[in-house]
Amino acid sequence: MQLIFIEANFGSPDKLLTFKRNDCKNMLSKDELQQLKSENELLRIQLQDITEMINIRDEEVGILRKKAAYSVLLQSTLEGNLEEITQMQNNIGEQQRLAAGAAKREMAMEEEIIQSIEMEKDFYTIREKYESSKAAVRDLDNELADTSIMYKQLAGSISRVAELESQLELAQLEIEHLKQQFQILPPNLDVI
Repeated sequence: MQLIFIEANFGSPDKLLTFKRNDCKNMLSKDELQQLKSENELLRIQLQDITEMINIRDEEVGILRKKAAYSVLLQSTLEGNLEEITQMQNNIGEQQRLAAGAAKREMAMEEEIIQSIEMEKDFYTIREKYESSKAAVRDLDNELADTSIMYKQLAGSISRVAELESQLELAQLEIEHLKQQFQILPPNLDVI
C-alpha cells in the first residue's frame, strides 16, 4: 500500500492543495485525479468565497468600528451637551430667580413711589392748610392786636372812669360837707 500526503497550503490561494507522492506517480487513476482536481477547485472556490466573506466581514467590522468610534464621539458630545444643557438650566433658574427678585424689588419701588406721591399730595394738602391756618393766625394776630389796643383803650377808659368816679365822690363829699357847713351858718349872714 502506498501513502499519499496531502498538504494544505493556505499561503497562496492558487495552490490550494499540493500532492506529494511517495516514489509512485501512477498511484491514482485519472478519474480519481480528476475528482481530486474538481474537489480541489471546489475547495479553492469555497476558500475564495470564504476569503471574500472574511474581507467583507473585515470591512463591516471596520465600518462597525468606525460607527462605534463615532457613537463614542456622539455619546461624549451628547454627554457634553447634556452637561451644557444642565448648566444652562441652572443658569436659567438662577436668572429666573434674579428676575423674580428684580420684579419684587421693582414692585416694592413702585409701591414706594406711589406712597411718596401720596405723601407729596398729603404734604401739599397740609401745606395749603398750613398756609390757610397761617393766614388765619395772622388775621387773629391782627384782631388780637386790635383787641389789645381796644383793651388798653378800654383799660384807660375804665381807669379814667374810676378816676372820674373817685373825683365825683370827692366832689359829692365836698358838696355834702359844704352843705353841712352852709347849714351851720346863721341865716342872716350874707354870702359874699
